[in-house]
Amino acid sequence: MSNPGTRATPVVRPATGLIPARLGGGGGFFRSRTFQLVGLGVVLAVGIALPYLGTNSFAISLTSTILIAAILASSVNFLVGEGGMASLGHGAIAGAAAYGAGWASKQGMDVGMQVVLALAVTLVVSFVYGVLSMRTSGIYFLMVTLAVGMLIFGLASKYTTVTNGDTGISGIARPEFLGEYWTYYYFVLAMFVVSTALLWIVGRSPFGASLRGIRDSESRMRSLGYGVAWYKVGAFMISGFIAGLAGLLSVWHTGFVSPTSTGVERSVLLIVMVILGGVGTTLGPLIGAAIVVLIENVLSSYVDRWQLILGLIFIAVILFARAGIAGSIAKLVRRGRRRPA
Repeated sequence: MSNPGTRATPVVRPATGLIPARLGGGGGFFRSRTFQLVGLGVVLAVGIALPYLGTNSFAISLTSTILIAAILASSVNFLVGEGGMASLGHGAIAGAAAYGAGWASKQGMDVGMQVVLALAVTLVVSFVYGVLSMRTSGIYFLMVTLAVGMLIFGLASKYTTVTNGDTGISGIARPEFLGEYWTYYYFVLAMFVVSTALLWIVGRSPFGASLRGIRDSESRMRSLGYGVAWYKVGAFMISGFIAGLAGLLSVWHTGFVSPTSTGVERSVLLIVMVILGGVGTTLGPLIGAAIVVLIENVLSSYVDRWQLILGLIFIAVILFARAGIAGSIAKLVRRGRRRPA
């Protein structure tokens, strides 16, 4: 029996939330830790070498797009994998950050103010989502995030004095020292590594363990004295910060933001990326982002109905690789290590 005033360590069980554990990365955000770290190291090594392998500017730019999408997907992955909260609002969060930077650029503010304003908008929007998560859960929370995302899309479309309406804001310049496409690529690669490491550290912390306990049984965590509501807000603030970073990187990459940047379709694609790669895996968001971005930007040049192909791949993963691609590979590696010689 625990002493009064002390908290028992939360017991983490397989997720029972909106996205079942069987669609996750094998039952834990950091299972097969060595595999995940080695995989991340390989990605970093290939990423550093890529500009020296004779790749053209289009390939480098496309890889930057994949990395930015992976950062955004990792923010959703953290929220789902650790907190069991599936969100259809992260596209809107990233879009809000992009609009913050775009508006600052439109007003002639320097890059520092673009960053400050983008992240300030991100934290405000994330806090709103977090507060809403206090009173809702499961499908109701998903619908609330969808509604707020649609509200942000409506503001982006109609609040023309700030957003320039459907025309959007163009000519958004990134910092001069990141002007060359390969320099910016390395910056995006560094941000991917930093954001992945940050979420990795948070997931391994006591805060991450508490989130998983809340994911599995809110009532039990409340009975143990945990402030469940504020843990949810904290999770959304962390996840939203990463989403805002992705939004800022995206608007610097394209120099343009419009209402479609905040659209629901973008948030849906993020969920698709996470499930394709593997919920709760470290490399899953990158794998899922690569599949979606390559199909959307390369395959679409050869076929008209690229969404159909993406849908078929998604169905195949759900049916035959329910842990996602990264999660299934990790399972195979563990199975091979356990096999007797």
